[in-house]
Amino acid sequence: MAVTPGDGEGQTGAKRAAQPGAEREAQLGAEREARRAERSERRDATAESPGVMIPSRGKRLPLEAPLMRVVATAGIIGIGVLIAAIMSWQHSKGWVIGLVVSLVSVGLAAVLWSSRRL
Repeated sequence: MAVTPGDGEGQTGAKRAAQPGAEREAQLGAEREARRAERSERRDATAESPGVMIPSRGKRLPLEAPLMRVVATAGIIGIGVLIAAIMSWQHSKGWVIGLVVSLVSVGLAAVLWSSRRL
């Protein structure tokens, strides 16, 4: 934005206050609109940034989020079964297997259910 003499840009608040009321209000309104337009251009530029692998989506389908949570919960159960199988193959005590599997399951479920995207 170029600053030309007499357009009010770069003036201190005291100099602006010395201008007549209607002229000052019009100038402040024009400056405000220029800032809004600049912010809008910056937002549009970042929304179309080419470096993003996954484009932003609109609203999800009604059953998509619950289905994704069910699939993720099944994955947590699968991870628990895998951990239990590996630990029993290593001849671990039953209570240790239960403790490890339950702690991992609770941790993963907390991450899953706190997610806003699922």
